[in-house]
Amino acid sequence: MMSLFPAGRLPAADDVFAPATAADGRTKVLQWVAERGVTDKAVLENIAREWVLEGESQTAEEVFQRVVRTLSLADPDARQVVESCREAVPVATWPREIVPLTDAMPDFARQQWRLFVGRFLAQRQLYEEALEVLVVVDPKQVVDPASCFFQRAICEHQLLKKVDALKSLGNLLDNTQNVPERYRAVALLMRHDLEQLKEASLGEVAKKMSDVERRLTLGRGGEKTQKVEEEIVEALDEIIKKVEQQQQNSGGGGGQGGNQNQSGGAAGDSSIKGATAPGDVDKKDIGNKAGWGSLAPKKAAEAKNVINRNFPSHYREAIEQYFKKLANRPAGRE
Repeated sequence: MMSLFPAGRLPAADDVFAPATAADGRTKVLQWVAERGVTDKAVLENIAREWVLEGESQTAEEVFQRVVRTLSLADPDARQVVESCREAVPVATWPREIVPLTDAMPDFARQQWRLFVGRFLAQRQLYEEALEVLVVVDPKQVVDPASCFFQRAICEHQLLKKVDALKSLGNLLDNTQNVPERYRAVALLMRHDLEQLKEASLGEVAKKMSDVERRLTLGRGGEKTQKVEEEIVEALDEIIKKVEQQQQNSGGGGGQGGNQNQSGGAAGDSSIKGATAPGDVDKKDIGNKAGWGSLAPKKAAEAKNVINRNFPSHYREAIEQYFKKLANRPAGRE
């Protein structure tokens, strides 16, 4: 997918990101209003009311929302961005024309709007598009840098961009001041999840399954989605082969006695690096046949038996549900 923006500068690891205070946010946005030469009395009165600050301190989220409302009051293009995001339904397409509207804006406004749009897309699970926008946001120029890093990490985590996600989470948890507790709690969970995630493990397969379900829900059943489906079936095939080999080496055989991994501990952490599928996967018709994807019936039966003996029930249920959904997937685009 072609990027909507030129590559942005990523902050150095020792940068510290501080949210804007309400007073700082007001100063910056009112300076922007003055530079635009806004003279409409009603607009100026509405803006003034927006920035009547009470005695209580304002969170970065609250300051950001005030900035967004002020920008939309004073700029028709900014108002169109807000209306497009508010009215859009969570579907595979989104109003791409709103992004170029931000390019001609002064840098302060442009940065806030890119964060606004990126967050909107991430909340609707359009992670690829959201990341395109968020990756070029400068966290030092937005009034809510914690939101920038958090939304970016969500997208990278969901798309299995492990290195990028750990970097975003590190900036959020270690280099950003006044991070909301809800962000911190979720970020710690994401970081632990990624640090424990092994390549080609059943955990990685489960995440890819979740991503395929998201893509199909968005009507994206094209080549990229089919490629991920192929990777899932190949990985399952290899994991099953490895578990079977472990059973044979330990003398467990294929009978009911070979259940030494009922907890899913060792098998659940199985990792096959650089492995290739033995050819049981029909890449043309994956997910559209009866049974588990396009595994041959005999292989599908073996797969079920091995997984029933060696993996926790939630893995078995997830795999069953995944392939049932694939069998009924609608045709779609990327």
